[in-house]
Amino acid sequence: MKRRSALKLFGSTAALAVARPAWSQSAAPYPNRAIKIIVSSTPGSATDVAGRLVGDLLAARYGQSIVIENKPGAGGVIGMTAAAAATPDGYTITTGGLGHNVLPPVTLRGLPIDIPKALLPVAQVAEFVNVLVVRPDHPANNVQELIAYLKNRPNKALYGSNGVGSSSQMTSELFAIQAKLPLDHVPYKGASEALVGTSMGDLDLCFMNLPPTLAMVRAGKLKALAVTSSYRVRQLPDVPTMQEQGMSDFDVTSWLGMYVPSKVDPAIVAQLSRDIVEGMSTPEQQNKLIAAGLEPKLRDAQAFQAFTASELQRWATVAQAANIVVEYGGKS
Repeated sequence: MKRRSALKLFGSTAALAVARPAWSQSAAPYPNRAIKIIVSSTPGSATDVAGRLVGDLLAARYGQSIVIENKPGAGGVIGMTAAAAATPDGYTITTGGLGHNVLPPVTLRGLPIDIPKALLPVAQVAEFVNVLVVRPDHPANNVQELIAYLKNRPNKALYGSNGVGSSSQMTSELFAIQAKLPLDHVPYKGASEALVGTSMGDLDLCFMNLPPTLAMVRAGKLKALAVTSSYRVRQLPDVPTMQEQGMSDFDVTSWLGMYVPSKVDPAIVAQLSRDIVEGMSTPEQQNKLIAAGLEPKLRDAQAFQAFTASELQRWATVAQAANIVVEYGGKS
């Protein structure tokens, strides 16, 4: 009897000993191992820079390795698909923003995932503006002069972009709607080609992201008429906003942030949101963003989720009005 009791006790103790590591691991505070950040853009891009800054911040704060994995291609869809398929445990984070999480869902048909449902906004980090540019010797020197000039043309004006469904195209279509201007779209392979086409006079206007545009404006190869944000940018302080020039409610930025698979524990989402927003709000981190040509713009998870929802609605309206619908994979 005593032997049997001893065996029972041994068995219970052994079971407890076996169970304890699993319980301890599940109860360990997050994070207790390396975190992967999937960047849906090429190394050196604005999205990549923002993602690496967040990675450095989290590595310092958590004392864990942060692995950056670039998965560019298909307008960010390849990287987002990989992130959405990851285990929703908080150990896979992905970069995102207007060009990846909002514009593809409202302009592309046949996407492999439902992006807004698959990925949850955690924290916005930064944004950068678009700039309205024309050729250097263009007769218009402001937005209203450009509108008047284009309305007096016998033919439709041409604008360029760095691709169908891009922020550049959508901003141009928003301008066309508000100014009541008929415009024809000329998509280019990249921003540089569209900017050169504008500089040479092949295009009548172009809205393009600030980072690739700035050097040509400063070199006198393009004339900047306006920035699309509600504020003037520090890189071009003498260039007024669209709103200052009579385009009410014209506020467009290409924003960047961090996302996780949608089923991640809300407590982990809240922790990541808090730590990213607090960490990126320091002067040191903000100066790093500015040095990369970005404007610091922080939103926590709740505010970022509401903002993303409003952007989806806004740009879906523009895409519908401009009849922008493209089959995923490039087939029109």
